[in-house]
Formats: sequence, C-alpha cells, structure tokens
Amino acid sequence: MNIEKVYEAINSNRIVHEIVANAPLNVIERMQVVTFEVGRFMLHQDEYHDYTYLLVEGRVKVYLISPNGKSVVLDVYGPGMFLGEQEAIIKKPYSASIINITPVTLLKMSNQDFVNWSQHDHRFANRMISYLSEQIYHLTKRTERYSLYSAMQQIGLELMQSFKEQRPISREQLTYRVDTSYRNINRVLKQLSELGIIDASKPAIKIINVEELQRIIKSEE
Repeated sequence: MNIEKVYEAINSNRIVHEIVANAPLNVIERMQVVTFEVGRFMLHQDEYHDYTYLLVEGRVKVYLISPNGKSVVLDVYGPGMFLGEQEAIIKKPYSASIINITPVTLLKMSNQDFVNWSQHDHRFANRMISYLSEQIYHLTKRTERYSLYSAMQQIGLELMQSFKEQRPISREQLTYRVDTSYRNINRVLKQLSELGIIDASKPAIKIINVEELQRIIKSEE
C-alpha cells in the first residue's frame, strides 16, 4: 500500500489524525487503507480476526445475533472508532458482529501492530483507557434500557435525547438504538402520532408535545 494513501486517510479526519499523531513509524508504514460499499465489510462474532481497524469515514453497526437469527444492536460507530481492539489485546474471538451501514474507509493493521502501538505510545494508551471506559459506560446504559424499559419507553427516551441534543432522528436510526422490531417501532410511532405527540410524516421525526411524551415515558414505569 502506498504510504501516501495512508497519510492521506489519516489527514482526512481530525479525530483520526489526533489518534495516530504519535504512532510508531513502523506501525504506520504497515497500515493499509481499505474501502467497502454498503454491507460489504463484515466481521462475525465468535470468530478470530487477525486485524484491528480504525474507522476513517462512514458508519458501522455493532450487533449481537442469536442462533435463531434474532439480533440486537449494541451501537453504531463513526470515524475515530476502533474495531477489534479489545479482542486484539486479550486475544479472544469477536464478542459481537460488525457490518457497515454506509460506504466506509478504514485503516487496517495487524493485531500485533496495534498491541505494539499501545505499548510504545503512552499518550495513545491513555486515550485507549478513556475510550474503552466510555464504551463500557454506554453499553451499560444501553443494557439498562434494553432490560428494564418497554419499547415505548426506549423509543420515547431516544426521541427525548435527540430533542435535547437538537439532533435529527429517523426510523432507521431508532432500529439501531432500541431493542425491538422495525414493525414495533412503526406501531409505537403511529400511536404517538395519533396522540399528537410527534410528527413522523417526514424522515426526521419531530416532537410536538414534549410534556406529554415525558408523561407517557413516566407512566410506563
């Protein structure tokens, strides 16, 4: 792989550039830039993989799938997120599956190079501790929602969060953030629309009555 393409990828995203800033030169020289169209990049749970990836552009879905085919989404990763870093460190098979939901560009490195990088770049090692701690925190909060909240509560809480952050949210994005079927999401959104609480007629769902949505979330407890 042309080293110029590697540096071009690194410099194309501010977060990625900051992560790789102090990486050992020999690690950077062995990196590869790989790109995939939607649905072509897949890593399967319970399988060993020889490479760690740094997402430069695009988004991937991290999910669990049961033997009977039921799946639950754990998270959606964007630029600056690592894929397979935990498994590289502890030398275990992947704990979850990964698939890209948009075209993606990634930096690919061997697991050994990733481990060497973390051992020789102390700034990077400290960043990884913070990064992994944040992942555990978000996973714990998501597990709480999945385990303790109804579909209505999960959807209502996600809508409220997007409202507070002034971040548009769509039906598709809800499928990545709540533990229920697409059909059930449509059922809940239809119910909330009929109550005049949201407007789901456009791709970006709009909350019309914040107080009533909060009341419904509370009443489901």
